[in-house]
Amino acid sequence: MKITLVISSLSCGGAERVLVLLAKGFTERGYEVSVVTLSAKDTDFYKLPEGVSRLSLAIMKKSPTPFHSLWNNLTRCLILRQGIQATQPDVVISFVTPTNILTVLSLIKTSYPVIVTEHCDPTVRSYRKIIEKLRIFIYPKAAKVVSVSKGVDAYFDWLPKTKKAVIYNPLVLIENEQDQPNFIEYSDPKKQWIVSMGRLNNQKGFDLLLSAFAKIAERYPDWNLLILGEGEIRQELEKIRDDLGLANRVIFPGNISNPFPILRRSQLFVMASRFEGFPMVHGEAMACGLPIISTDCPSGPREIIRNNLDGILVPNGDISALATAMERLMSDPQERKRLATYAPEVTERFSLEKVMAEWQLLISEVIKEK
Repeated sequence: MKITLVISSLSCGGAERVLVLLAKGFTERGYEVSVVTLSAKDTDFYKLPEGVSRLSLAIMKKSPTPFHSLWNNLTRCLILRQGIQATQPDVVISFVTPTNILTVLSLIKTSYPVIVTEHCDPTVRSYRKIIEKLRIFIYPKAAKVVSVSKGVDAYFDWLPKTKKAVIYNPLVLIENEQDQPNFIEYSDPKKQWIVSMGRLNNQKGFDLLLSAFAKIAERYPDWNLLILGEGEIRQELEKIRDDLGLANRVIFPGNISNPFPILRRSQLFVMASRFEGFPMVHGEAMACGLPIISTDCPSGPREIIRNNLDGILVPNGDISALATAMERLMSDPQERKRLATYAPEVTERFSLEKVMAEWQLLISEVIKEK
């Protein structure tokens, strides 16, 4: 069976990471997998598994006017249609709302069933009005709408139940330890580390995390904070850090291709996201045996973290509650150890094997309905 996966790019991001894992899972199970990206290869952060074919369309560019936007999107639809047809798929799986819409539109009046996947909670992650309206119009034409958490799925109550499915993202660790972290570059290796990770944007709430750390940092001079990732508000976050007097306590190492050695070296993982879908970094940190603190944001963290068993959930946006939870674990190594004992069970709950079994079942259902 041939499966074609469609995504905007293979740049650093959660949906991109999921695509790579699914490509690996499908290939290992004997599927012929093709990946079509709208962007050029020079934007790649992730590498596809061996045996997966790649078609880079390089059709992403800015539109200076609404007319140009209309024309560019019509052109994209035509090129994307031709690209997908060239892979001759039995089923197409698309990732993230704008690409989902483009993919379904491009394959109208073809025999290819399209499964679209949603990776963020639409109740809090808004696109332009035209995208929101197109989603409501286009998604009923897809074979299935797959949400990565129950929280995301709840938004789509306007779709028939037969159109919807929830399949969690797989949580898989990179076992290659050759890429060891340069401790001296990132932080004094004698310090204890709090680590956080994600795109440096408003969604991830790193400004809230910095404010929470500032409340307790003076009492814990042996602790430093590492925030892994890149993004559009890096300079703004660095200014907040400096204004809070944390210049020597908070490090921004940038994107790390293999963050797992750093996670395993750290003592605590903290995220202050304002919203999510199914945050893979939470699960990956837990898989590394880290106790985790997260905001109970919509949606996903409460479906991964078992509160007070393998992590701690705090009210969304509550800086004081976040600081209190951080201090609780920073001051109590035994409590950190207790939470860390159960954290790795996340790899069993969201294993690639379980996730792939659900995908295979869904694809069989879609093919039968074709």
